[in-house]
Amino acid sequence: MISVILVNYHTARHTIDAVASVMSQHTVAPPEIIIIDNSVSDAENALLKTHLPDTVTYIRNPENTGFANACNQAFTQSSGEFVLLLNPDARLLPGALSKLADSLIHHPDAGAVGPRVYWDDDCRFLMPPSTYPSLGDFYREAIFRAIPRLSAYPSLSFRKKALQAWTCTTAIPVDALSGGHMLIRREAIQRCDGLFDPRFFMYWEDTDLMHRLKKHGYRLYLEPSARCLHYYEHSHAKDRLIAEGWSAYQQKHLRNDMRFQLIDALNKHLPPTKAPHIESIAANQEKLVFSIPAELRSAWLLEIGASPQLIPAMGYFGDGPVAEVGASLFRRLREKTYFARLSAPVPHPDLMYYWQWQGYQ
Repeated sequence: MISVILVNYHTARHTIDAVASVMSQHTVAPPEIIIIDNSVSDAENALLKTHLPDTVTYIRNPENTGFANACNQAFTQSSGEFVLLLNPDARLLPGALSKLADSLIHHPDAGAVGPRVYWDDDCRFLMPPSTYPSLGDFYREAIFRAIPRLSAYPSLSFRKKALQAWTCTTAIPVDALSGGHMLIRREAIQRCDGLFDPRFFMYWEDTDLMHRLKKHGYRLYLEPSARCLHYYEHSHAKDRLIAEGWSAYQQKHLRNDMRFQLIDALNKHLPPTKAPHIESIAANQEKLVFSIPAELRSAWLLEIGASPQLIPAMGYFGDGPVAEVGASLFRRLREKTYFARLSAPVPHPDLMYYWQWQGYQ
């Protein structure tokens, strides 16, 4: 059996739709679904109790205990051999759950497996692969920042991994997976000291889990035949929580390492990574329109991210004279400055065009 864990925090309508996507999956046995509601809201409670199937275990918390603690709370109530973590703003596409389970069965060395994830209903925009921090990455960052002519290497290195994740046709090992849509082997959770470390309120708890899984010898896989939607939105409010999670991760795994202390101090004194030439554009009636140069119209890749280095970035493969980000997607890129890169869909393109714009207010 598969246990499915969702945490609701003022996202009741999303949660109901996420549950529906799970209920529509064809599996050998019906999945066990457990929802923890951290909203502390009578309206959210009423909506969920009205629209959730009777077979769903619904637990309403008297206070917001945080994402990590809520998942742990649900895990103690679960009994499945495999455990699916699913964000309320995520949807499993048909067949995804059984394909993820089959992948875990066929890869006995796997601790967890994740699906290929799309940002939009049309499955044009691919979400970025999850990143995993390492001392090697920090050292390379220092070298590339110290030598400006090498400044493009980190971005191209991430792009190479992203292209592999976006185009692979069979399961591949990956550095990390997102806790928003990931199937985990219960035995692996138990062997690596539990699901999430409660010192993480929200964000970076999944990276800590990846660290522990790999430390215990498990591998992580991307299963491209399993597909999922994630209606991700970004805002300044998330930046603070992400920063707090990163601080907790450093404190647990890196702060006592003299090598990290040295490279962290060095990186703080180096100049920022040299940015490429970036053209500013404006949203046209709340949508973005990118004109494709003639030499790229046969096949192109548009990448979109929140940093000029495009780490991480979403990917959109296409052809023709125009690439568009429609109004509904544009509104999910909120408040801050965003960046795009257009090039041929290859690891090391000869031509690259860059743009930036102000997110939806």
